[in-house]
Amino acid sequence: MGSDPNCGFTLIEILVVIAIAGILVAVVSVNLFPSDEQYARREAGNVALAIEHARDAAWFGGLPTSVTFNEQRIREWRLAGREWRAVADRERALPQELRVGAVHVDGLRLAPQDRLLFFSDGLGIPFRVAMEVRGMQWAVEGDAAGAIRLVGP
Repeated sequence: MGSDPNCGFTLIEILVVIAIAGILVAVVSVNLFPSDEQYARREAGNVALAIEHARDAAWFGGLPTSVTFNEQRIREWRLAGREWRAVADRERALPQELRVGAVHVDGLRLAPQDRLLFFSDGLGIPFRVAMEVRGMQWAVEGDAAGAIRLVGP
C-alpha cells in the first residue's frame, strides 16, 4: 500500500502534452489577435455587407434605399413618401481605423452629404466606395447588374 517510486510521466508523454498545448495556443492567438490584413479585410467586408443589405432592402422591399457615410458612421435610409428616414437598426459606427475616402457613382465623386442610392428595379449604377483600413486600401464596388464586391490591396 505504498507509493510506487517508478510511477510518473515519461519524457515522451510530457513532450506530447507540450506540443498539443503549443498548437492550441497558436490557433487561439490567430483568432484572438488578427493581423492588420485580416482586421482590414473583416472591417471592409462589414461595410460591403451593409451596402449589400441596402441594395437587397431596395430590391425586395420595393422602396428606394440609400447609404450615407459621415461622422464615422454608416447609415441606411429608406424613402417614405417624399422624405428619407433613417433605418434605426441599420446604423453602425465605423471603427477609428477605418476611413471612408471617396464615394464615386458612375465615375463622379459624391459630396460627403450625398447618398449612395439603390432602386427597387434591380438595376444599379456603377459605384466605388474607397476606404483605408490600418493603412491598407480597400474598396467596395458595384456594377450595373447590381453585383457588389470587395476589392483589396
